[in-house]
Amino acid sequence: MDALLPDLVVGRISLVVLPRAATRLLLELVARIARNKCLRILDGGNCFNVYVVARELARYTPDVESALRRIEVARAFTCYQVLTLLEDTPADGMPTMVLNIMDTFYDESVPLIERQRLLEHCIWELRRLSGRSSVGVSARWPKVDLPEGMSLLRSLEEAADQVWSMEPEQPAVPLRLF
Repeated sequence: MDALLPDLVVGRISLVVLPRAATRLLLELVARIARNKCLRILDGGNCFNVYVVARELARYTPDVESALRRIEVARAFTCYQVLTLLEDTPADGMPTMVLNIMDTFYDESVPLIERQRLLEHCIWELRRLSGRSSVGVSARWPKVDLPEGMSLLRSLEEAADQVWSMEPEQPAVPLRLF
């Protein structure tokens, strides 16, 4: 597996915190896993791009269609839907990747106390799944104008057994002419 990303291990929650521009790394990881085994994707950031995965799979196997059939994808667009997806996911030994889980929790239209409560339940569900399956979770850094986003992300980091983090991109400093 790529040295930048963790190996998924049964009994552990592996968290990768990435900047928004690094989603392609996650899709490459999906392709590497799917070439040999079934994989469940729970997409919280609407970032799963089957074309990128198919191109990456073509690097590993001539039978791209069979590998794509081994990937199950479900999407969530709200933090409520993320919890429902996790609750409905069986702990059946199939590796599970939850992509950009925090995107739905950065939604300021849901009160912070409610987002915290839902995240606690999601973390419990991730632990349940990791008991019999390998669980990989990705999260993107919150936007700088969302201070409560960092506290939510920290809660997820504390719950994870292993955390990989790529620093967010820093905005370019404007050049001063005078």
